[in-house]
Amino acid sequence: MSTIESHAPTRIDLCGGTIDIWPLYLFHESATTINLAVNLYAKTKIEPRNDSRIIIESRDLKKRIKFDSIKDIKHNHTLSLATRAINFFKPESGLYIETDSESPSGAGLAGSSALNISLCSALNKLTNSKYPKKEIITIAKNIESQVINIPTGDQDYYPAMFGGLHFIKLSIEGVRADKFKIDNKEFEKRITLCYSGSSRNSGINNWEIFKRHIDGNEKIFKNLESIKITADKMKSAVINSDFKMIARLIGEEWKNRKKLWKGVSTPEIEKLIEIAEKNGAISSKVCGAGGGGCVIFFSEPHRQEDIKTALKKTGARVIDYRIDNGGVKMK
Repeated sequence: MSTIESHAPTRIDLCGGTIDIWPLYLFHESATTINLAVNLYAKTKIEPRNDSRIIIESRDLKKRIKFDSIKDIKHNHTLSLATRAINFFKPESGLYIETDSESPSGAGLAGSSALNISLCSALNKLTNSKYPKKEIITIAKNIESQVINIPTGDQDYYPAMFGGLHFIKLSIEGVRADKFKIDNKEFEKRITLCYSGSSRNSGINNWEIFKRHIDGNEKIFKNLESIKITADKMKSAVINSDFKMIARLIGEEWKNRKKLWKGVSTPEIEKLIEIAEKNGAISSKVCGAGGGGCVIFFSEPHRQEDIKTALKKTGARVIDYRIDNGGVKMK
């Protein structure tokens, strides 16, 4: 079989994160998470070999591992997402797998989930397993939980698989993702994306929040309920292209998110937000669970360049992006 290549988009989450982790959303009736896919891709290339050797190389992490055969694979390393996916799909021959990510490490853009979708989709094709896309999402989510050793949320896999903006409804019936068509350019010229310069471990923040919620912490429950209510209002604002309301709600989400856990914001993030707001940002929020990574700044279109210029002067990395409507692509 010839070489298989795939790439999947990462995402910017607008509202409702953390509440997408099972079973937290069961305690917040009709919870919704809203995100949109962006063209910072996680990439996979698979080359079948004529022998049984498994070689895995991560270009962005600058890591390389190899095993004599699939039977010899171990998972005690930084590339265990790939080895666990290989164990699941059970290819019949040896492989060379190369992965890469255009998103900064620990950016809060769901880079690992996008890579997971890219990798599982490529292995699904290689092995002719014929899993439909929604089943691949379930497989990818479960593999990632094995890797990080804690529960993972649902929201990150849908933009990677399908692209675009999604309203992800989480309820007793399960998870339903509704893709909603937006004017991409209108969002792109209002949302500035910036990397704070420090990576974060989303599992740490989310796990602390998760444990306290399960243990009945009233403060955590109240703040997540506030985030759920904000997400409900955000859905209506997006549907109606009410950008003034979207701006206000991004700020509201960030205010409630910071109350969840002390590590959600950092001095670096607060400095960037202060600078951006002095130069025209209406509201801001961290991407993902916080503690580092990327921040988005919402503004009127005519102020976006002012914000970018001010952020660049601090040495921060402003990331150019476009909304991706296609999701995972194979060739």
